[in-house]
Amino acid sequence: MLGKIARWSVLVVFTLITLAPLLWLVLSSFKTDAELFGNPFGLPASWSFVNYQDALDAHPLLLFLRNSFVVALLSSVLIIVAGLLASYALMHQFRLSRFTFGFLLFGILLPVNALMTPIFFLVNMMGLYNNVLGVALVYAGLFFPLGFLVIKSYMDTTPMEILEAARVDGASFHRIFRSIVAPLSAPGAVTAGIFLMITAWNELLFASILTQDASAQTVQVGVRYFLTAYSANYPVAFAATVMAIAPTVVIYMVLSERIVDAMTAGSLK
Repeated sequence: MLGKIARWSVLVVFTLITLAPLLWLVLSSFKTDAELFGNPFGLPASWSFVNYQDALDAHPLLLFLRNSFVVALLSSVLIIVAGLLASYALMHQFRLSRFTFGFLLFGILLPVNALMTPIFFLVNMMGLYNNVLGVALVYAGLFFPLGFLVIKSYMDTTPMEILEAARVDGASFHRIFRSIVAPLSAPGAVTAGIFLMITAWNELLFASILTQDASAQTVQVGVRYFLTAYSANYPVAFAATVMAIAPTVVIYMVLSERIVDAMTAGSLK
């Protein structure tokens, strides 16, 4: 009994620590400047969406959101496709398979800050500076080890007997991948997609150094415009922040349920 109470106490404490800043941010986005500084932990006097409208009018927030969505989706799709192909290849033993596996995961150990200068020059020489495609390609390279690790870990649970039976039936190397391995690995790919899209959406460093204006900047870069050295409207900035993080929360809530269903279906099959 005491152990159960202790476990629930820890869960409640960590839940409060996690949700309290988010709840305060949402409540503050409905306040005025006077309310925010006069009663920072109280409820708003009136629930109005004027701060959200002001945030949309002050800067091209919708354009920033679109850029973030395109970058996150494109980079995630590239990683998932490459991760599925690489994982399938490594299911078959060959002379350099262990070396290849270690090489593909080596990027996890690299400090990404050390790659800022070479990545900047490469993107600039390719003519992709201040371009959504350039940011997406950089994200695809940086986050590939994470996506590859998730996909390969799930793909390795595929029973080899199924592949052997397909070979006996005359299925080719590519047919086995299209008809068996890829569908059974779909839950792992969805899991990787959730992490990759959230990671790409929240990335700020490379989005800052690889973009120059609103045509290619992501929402994480755009939020900084609401708090400058000469003006700072905190409620409007908080409203912009809420709109910036809301898509990742929605994506996780929608896709997390789907991945559980997909994993259950895959195990039954």
